[in-house]
Amino acid sequence: MAFLLRHKGVYDHWIGLRREQGQPWTWANGTEFNDLFPIGGGRDCAYLNDVNGVSSWRCTSERPWICTKPDAFTQAQEAAVDGGW
Repeated sequence: MAFLLRHKGVYDHWIGLRREQGQPWTWANGTEFNDLFPIGGGRDCAYLNDVNGVSSWRCTSERPWICTKPDAFTQAQEAAVDGGW
């Protein structure tokens, strides 16, 4: 958490945790969150906030992601454009 907060910059960033109402938090890859840190608020997506913690809000709100990785479809499209396929 200290590493993420140190490098997030001034904007709040989504961190890849989501939940359906009444369900546990899960990471973007589907694994269940282990409650390693508290998540404030009662919404459906978690983000790093300005007070050195994690809060939640509606997933439809615009925020940058703390990190991104192209999925297999995007990687295949990029390879095709570059002549790799």
